[in-house]
Amino acid sequence: MKETLKRLIQEFQENELPQLVQRNISLDLNVPKTITLIGPRRSGKTFLFYQLMKTLIAQGIPKERIMYLNFEDPRLYPFQWKDIDQVIEAYSELFPEQKGDKYVFLDEVQEIDGWEHAVRALSDRPGFRTFLTGSSSKLLSTDIATSLRGRTLSYSIMPFSFSEVLRSNDISVDRRTPYSNKRHVIKKVLEEYMEFGGYPEVVLAQSRDTKVRILREYFNTMIVRDLVERFHIRNILLLKEMTIFLITNMSNLFSISGYHRSVKERHDVSKKTIMTFLSYLEDVHLVFPVKMYSTSLRAQQANPVKVYGVDVGLRTAIGFYTSEEYGKIIENLVFLELMHRKFTRPMMDIFYWRGKNTEVDFVLKEGRDIEELIQVGWSLKDQKTRKRELAGLLEGMEEFGLKEGLLITGDEEGSEKIGNRIINYVPLWKWLITGTSGP
Repeated sequence: MKETLKRLIQEFQENELPQLVQRNISLDLNVPKTITLIGPRRSGKTFLFYQLMKTLIAQGIPKERIMYLNFEDPRLYPFQWKDIDQVIEAYSELFPEQKGDKYVFLDEVQEIDGWEHAVRALSDRPGFRTFLTGSSSKLLSTDIATSLRGRTLSYSIMPFSFSEVLRSNDISVDRRTPYSNKRHVIKKVLEEYMEFGGYPEVVLAQSRDTKVRILREYFNTMIVRDLVERFHIRNILLLKEMTIFLITNMSNLFSISGYHRSVKERHDVSKKTIMTFLSYLEDVHLVFPVKMYSTSLRAQQANPVKVYGVDVGLRTAIGFYTSEEYGKIIENLVFLELMHRKFTRPMMDIFYWRGKNTEVDFVLKEGRDIEELIQVGWSLKDQKTRKRELAGLLEGMEEFGLKEGLLITGDEEGSEKIGNRIINYVPLWKWLITGTSGP
């Protein structure tokens, strides 16, 4: 095994790091803990590893003090946790002259039998900084927390944000961009993003047919490996039906009781099973249930959740993409952008809110304070739609004592004073690239 490890360590040293799309993700590389990247498959965890390596090299760390091992490489089979000492020995024999901290990147670490023992042994060794990735099919955030017991900082990695999609298309953005002709190109890219989402491989594919094929393959793999194999699910038909239902009804309310009533004639299933399936889908980062905001935990639990998908392209892949449902698609995109922004606002919690006869799509809470209310509507030309969206926002602003509210639209921009409150209208494309809450 040691000779194999030497070959792999030296291969990494001799190979150039690949060209990357710079992610909008900044990690604390100085914290004395194991850094763990988790998230849905194909979301770019390995390439973020490479980005971190380039950051270290730019900071003056010699590449010779960086190690990278991918445990899906068949040459490492069967690696046992006790073999971790051989990694250190192999490296030390290759680079005995290197002093200072060593940075060890372990990719797909869940493939190691007894991985948690190996990681603990490595992270406890002075002079070694450890970085991990793991597939959500076998390594969940709960596994990390339980196994590493405070030794790690975990980061959830998502598919590309819209600004990262623009970067992958060599489109730069600055404060003048919203006023330049470049905005027309950005709107065109947004149309494709709304249809095919942000999975890196899909974004970089040129053919529409290829994009759909890749997304369908992702969907099927998530069902089989991330869910069926991971959780030993027997009722595969119900699982697939429920997953398709949630993805095609993204941005909608989901009630366990209501869904149970709709399927109980076709499936001999309990409400508990449906609740369990929903938690599995959340565990593997395929969907994100958002709770209704209330100061009462009982009220939160009693009300339906709103469910968002990890990527809107999956909806297209399973054959449910229509222009009539742009409102739900852009609401899901707003949610995903908020999840990306949690990297710089880790205290932010996301809820929805229901008034007497109205609803607010997003309530952003930090600590004890409600910081912002966001409503989403693709088109406000219909007066009934406009009245409904404004009514929810105004009632929410009254409830939480906010003077301003944000309404994200397809193309409407400006501000409107209603009573003593201000509604800011911002087009989706502009909000995605600037994060502004005002016109």
